[in-house]
Amino acid sequence: MNVGREVNSTLGRSDVSQHKFKVGEAVRIVVSTDLRQAVKRERFRVLRQLPETPTGEPSYRVKGESEGFERLVGEREIASF
Repeated sequence: MNVGREVNSTLGRSDVSQHKFKVGEAVRIVVSTDLRQAVKRERFRVLRQLPETPTGEPSYRVKGESEGFERLVGEREIASF
């Protein structure tokens, strides 16, 4: 019996999220194509956990405290603040 976990038989993967960061958690961007160094110092909030990328990396929707827009980032691009 898999309590709290269902295995998708077609993919052989668990439906339980493997996301490291939770919604509402403060994170910082450690890898960015944005050339502004201020981005790496800014505090971001995780707004949503998104499905894994085709390569299996969890992804997130985050928003900087001083930015008026959201960003889509992979888990390898962020760290705890």
